[in-house]
Amino acid sequence: MAASEIMSNAPMYSLDSSLRDLLDDDLFNSHSESTKSKNDERNEVFQECLNLFIKGEVKDCLEKMSEAGFIDLGIFKSNPMILDLFVSACDLVPNFNDLGLTLKGKVLNTFTLDDPRCIEIQEIILKDLNKLLIINKLFRCCIKAIQSNEAEYMEHERNILDVESQIRNFILTYTTKMRTTVDVFGLQELIEIFIFQVQGKLEHKKISTNLYWALCKTLPNLSPTLKGLHSFKNESIEDAILNSIDTKIQKNMAKSKAKPKGMKQKIHHFQEPLLHDDAKVRPKVDNTSGKRNAIDIVKVDNNGTIPRRPQHDITILVGSFWTALKNHFTKKMLNKNGLLLGGLLLLLCVKRYKSLMAIFRHVPTAFRSVFPHIVQLLKLLASI
Repeated sequence: MAASEIMSNAPMYSLDSSLRDLLDDDLFNSHSESTKSKNDERNEVFQECLNLFIKGEVKDCLEKMSEAGFIDLGIFKSNPMILDLFVSACDLVPNFNDLGLTLKGKVLNTFTLDDPRCIEIQEIILKDLNKLLIINKLFRCCIKAIQSNEAEYMEHERNILDVESQIRNFILTYTTKMRTTVDVFGLQELIEIFIFQVQGKLEHKKISTNLYWALCKTLPNLSPTLKGLHSFKNESIEDAILNSIDTKIQKNMAKSKAKPKGMKQKIHHFQEPLLHDDAKVRPKVDNTSGKRNAIDIVKVDNNGTIPRRPQHDITILVGSFWTALKNHFTKKMLNKNGLLLGGLLLLLCVKRYKSLMAIFRHVPTAFRSVFPHIVQLLKLLASI
């Protein structure tokens, strides 16, 4: 057969029909359907996690994300919304030690600064300067990871210096690069995180305005920048930060003053009233014990035996006896039965008051009538 005949008998397919047949292949259909169902399932689980977060069930939200495999660097890179939800949920957890062991390990690995996963997550979040609120949450989570991580002293101190350096550098980056759309409240919050949580809680420095001015010395353009930024109250960010520091100082002073006062009131409320002055009794007890010790030493030298010492002073014994008697009386009488009996006796006394008084009025008359007979009886007894 000639080549021309073979070519004429061969079926001719256009490019469109070939692509259409290729797309209609079962392999491509199953792959596209499985991908679609997988994405739908992931979106459904994400919606469940988001609903738990909105309800305030933060731990359940994190557990659900962990079970679904969302706490993964690849997932975070492909879906920033999952990363934002994870960071926001961790920010609301008061203490990472309250989480389960497996979940706690994943969270600490994510927010430990020298961990490779944390470094990559920082690169994902910190590159978008418009998401300052999420960035602040990230820094707060890193601070809580330092507080929850049981590391050695040197490693702990190094982590504190790392987070301090990173926040300071980011403040510099943000204030120099953001010229148009500045998140005023987010910037104020970030500086307060640096002062209150890093320097106050982690480094245990005394909160004062000196911490802010020390930060301004390391970042020379910070103070002029914050003076030029104003909130809705027409207050500069610098003034707002200084006022926040003053408020924190006043709260700390109020707590320090109220704490000893409350302790004194509590002790006074539960203290049992004394029957004698301890300050006067104790010297007497000490002196008598000293005399007894001297006498005992003499007796040991003469007789070779150690006499038994009296264990209690008479005033202490009397006080203990009175306290025991008082407690016994209050336990036995000051109950429901005792109060009921006392009330009944009081009512009877009130009702019988007139009759009792009438009896006492007749006593003198009866005595005068009986008195002569008593005298005669006494004379008779005397004569016998």
